[in-house]
Amino acid sequence: MDEKIRSTIDRILWLGHASFKLKGSKTIYIDPWKLPAGEGGDGDLVLVTHDHYDHCSPTDIKRALAPEGKVMAAECCRGSYPTADKYTLAWMKQHIAGINVYATAAYNINKRFHAKELGHVGYVVDLDGVKVYHAGDCDAFPHMRDITCDIALLPVSGTYVMDPLEAVDACNLLQPQVAIPMHWGDPDVVGTREDAEKFAELAPCEVVVLDAVR
Repeated sequence: MDEKIRSTIDRILWLGHASFKLKGSKTIYIDPWKLPAGEGGDGDLVLVTHDHYDHCSPTDIKRALAPEGKVMAAECCRGSYPTADKYTLAWMKQHIAGINVYATAAYNINKRFHAKELGHVGYVVDLDGVKVYHAGDCDAFPHMRDITCDIALLPVSGTYVMDPLEAVDACNLLQPQVAIPMHWGDPDVVGTREDAEKFAELAPCEVVVLDAVR
């Protein structure tokens, strides 16, 4: 892992489940949910991957935002969050709050919870020259090989999303320098530390298992 990537990892906070805070010249929240005490109020940009309650939480979005912060959400979120500054479909390049963001697809291949036609997304964020990919809720899908990223935030819990072995397949497609497992550890949703550790054991790249800021 080169020093720029290592420095970026140090500025990624896992807030539990699929919720992250990326700190750089801009502060970005992705899918804020159950924000811990002391977090929020500083988000230049909040990104929302899809409309499920554990990803699109209007209360947490409001808490995360700085006074002049912006929100970009998947098009499917219009009903549950009608006041976003911008909505996006998959495979669209966007520029918002001074940040380059690439919305990717996010869907299941062998499960029924996140169908491709629902329009859920993931995001590749340019964080001061490092590309951080938040996969959203998905399985490993063929077009992942067309996504360029340095750091991949990948679900590993199974049931609704990739399990550890499928996340390994995703790494083989994406070829990131580093992967960080997510979608585990919350008592209200499936996924355990054992899932994260199994993924770390099998992945073809370096894996950093973060402790949640709670």
